[in-house]
Amino acid sequence: MEPLLKPPLRQMTTAGSNATTLTELGSSVSRDDLIDSHLGMINVSSAATLDALDTLIHEQDGSVEDDIVLPPAKRAVSRQEEQKKKKGPITARRKLRTSLVDIYNDPDYNLYFAKLLQAWGDRMWIFAVPILLMELRRDPVPVLFYPALYGFCSGASTILFGPVMGEWVDQVSRLHAAKVVTLCQNGFIGIGGILLGACIYYKNTLSDYQLYLAVALLMVISFASNIFYAATILILEKDWVAVLARRDKSRLAGIIATIRRIELITNVLCPLVMAQLMTLPRKDIAAFVIGLWSCLSLFAEYRATRRTCLLAGDVMLKSTKTKVHKKKPLLRKLCKSCFAIYEGWRIFGKSRVCTAGLAVAFLEATVLIFSGVTNSYAVQQGFSSTTVALLAGGDALTGILGTFVFPVLRRRLSLERIGLTAMVFHFLCGSVCVSSNWLPGSPFDPWFLLRPSGSNPSSTLQFSTTPASILDFAVNSSTFRTSESFASTNFPPVAVARDWTSLIVFSAGLTVGRFAFWMIDLTGSQILLESVREEQRGTICAVHYALKKLLNRSKYVMALGLAWPQTFGFLIIASQLFSLVGYAFFVVYCRKNYALKRQSIFRSSISKLNQKGVDQ
Repeated sequence: MEPLLKPPLRQMTTAGSNATTLTELGSSVSRDDLIDSHLGMINVSSAATLDALDTLIHEQDGSVEDDIVLPPAKRAVSRQEEQKKKKGPITARRKLRTSLVDIYNDPDYNLYFAKLLQAWGDRMWIFAVPILLMELRRDPVPVLFYPALYGFCSGASTILFGPVMGEWVDQVSRLHAAKVVTLCQNGFIGIGGILLGACIYYKNTLSDYQLYLAVALLMVISFASNIFYAATILILEKDWVAVLARRDKSRLAGIIATIRRIELITNVLCPLVMAQLMTLPRKDIAAFVIGLWSCLSLFAEYRATRRTCLLAGDVMLKSTKTKVHKKKPLLRKLCKSCFAIYEGWRIFGKSRVCTAGLAVAFLEATVLIFSGVTNSYAVQQGFSSTTVALLAGGDALTGILGTFVFPVLRRRLSLERIGLTAMVFHFLCGSVCVSSNWLPGSPFDPWFLLRPSGSNPSSTLQFSTTPASILDFAVNSSTFRTSESFASTNFPPVAVARDWTSLIVFSAGLTVGRFAFWMIDLTGSQILLESVREEQRGTICAVHYALKKLLNRSKYVMALGLAWPQTFGFLIIASQLFSLVGYAFFVVYCRKNYALKRQSIFRSSISKLNQKGVDQ
């Protein structure tokens, strides 16, 4: 290979009247011929041409790449490859950094992170508060009264104000709605957690009147926080999910399943963490942790929701025009809110997804889930908070399995077939729970309310003289409670061996049945998001969510009148009856949807035949 030109070509060239283009030079000629042929013909005033000619000559010597024949885009890629070669090979650390940057800039993952923070805080509150409220109970309040009252108050807020929140979500921008509900929800939970911790810490010094007033204030806070919790569900799980999917049904099913998976993972881990905190000598620590977590996680959750909306871009802009809202009197606002409630229920009743929504809602009227009254019942029967947390984790694990199975089934089966199959399995598991009422160890007594002892709340407690060393399996966290838990009562201990058959069978049927329940819930969510128009999505989903909470809180209404372990079996039977009504509504939806599909196929066939006749 010959040495490079010395001096550079720019110094060797002379002015000429005839300039030639670089494409006429070619890249296959030799260096000497190229110089001899064009030495006097190149225009010296064109500096860019001379630079390119120098590059061409150096390229033939193997010193640089051919930048002349490459288009500009490929030149940039070539330069980037050279820079990468200078930096060295791509390491695992660089790959990890690139992946993290991609995740940070992905709106889907920002949505998942916001949902994780929101679900963790809510699950801490939902799991711990009903059990901690039992610490504030004084005679003659029944054992399960405070947990039932808490569940009723938190659900009544959604029933009353759910449609109003849905209309508000439809009217304001998506980012503004997310900011408001995130701030308000975390704020109320933070205040409630700190107040509950203070009440437990000073419960021995508070009078009955002060204690009842504090409990009433806690109910008001739970009432308010649940309103914004419902709005968060509408924004993240109903509206934003459908927008980010961009009408891709497979992607929509994947996002829904991922969000449900996040909820269930928090259902596994959060109760375990809270159970360990509640096994400490001071119960108020768990309540203070809930309040502090809600206040601190507010900033991260706010940032994640904001980035989700900004990264999604124009798809987050609503198609409806922005309206200028004038200030109206308070009475007119109240009348408008009442009309919005009526209008929301009317729109939901006329929609084609009404019966499917009713089917899912009736399955919510159940105590066959480890939350609220059921957790308090298990603790009162002898299970420790750690045991209840483990059972709740098993409940959630079966639900996580359902979120993995649902997208696979969705690609192969219709939503109607998935829902019907899951309902059959759900009915079988519910029947197992009902049968536990008559197994050994069950406290169920059908005639309990007709007896004079039914009015004595202290008669609901059971005692055991089994040594604590037999029942305790861990330090500071026993699997089952011992007779020391009931040392404060006036009844003497009775030497009775506790039979756990009924409670174990009930827990097993409940845990396995949750797999089918989550499959049904995912099916209902998919039906609503696929079949509802965007301008009505917030209203219909809000009404459906309020309907679910209405039927879910019906169990708390029954529990207020049946707040004894001996009557808990009636709640199990009522749950199974509500499930049967839900199955019937889903069958009606399947029949209507099948008829609509047949009509659509028939009309399309007729139109094709008419088109063929016109063509002939």
